[in-house]
Amino acid sequence: MKSLLGITRRSDVIFRADGHFDLTARVVRALDISPGDVVDVLSDGCEYYLYVACHVENTSHSRYEAQVFPSKPRGGGLHFRGSSSRLCRAMLSVSNAVGKAALPCGEVVTDEHGRRLLPIIVRLNLAAK
Repeated sequence: MKSLLGITRRSDVIFRADGHFDLTARVVRALDISPGDVVDVLSDGCEYYLYVACHVENTSHSRYEAQVFPSKPRGGGLHFRGSSSRLCRAMLSVSNAVGKAALPCGEVVTDEHGRRLLPIIVRLNLAAK
């Protein structure tokens, strides 16, 4: 027999070849992201972690690469969108994706610097399924 649904896991972050990336409400809540925060990905060689590199209150109200804002500003939702060609290219490369990588995330961990890190599961590209 064959399952009709297949994989039912949903993605938490989507990286696109055009340089845009989307964060779900789960990611935004887990990392306590605010409009204007800057996100980045850390790697220890085998694991990849999404984290907030700079909070909006610590910036000089300038534009930064990978700065995130609500995707529907008047909608009241917690889905955020950002743009960084370098970040998207790197994540598409490590996940072996061509046009889009829809990746799930694990549970939040805290590093020795007190930063909240969200592990990205790069080997499970849900856009390819």
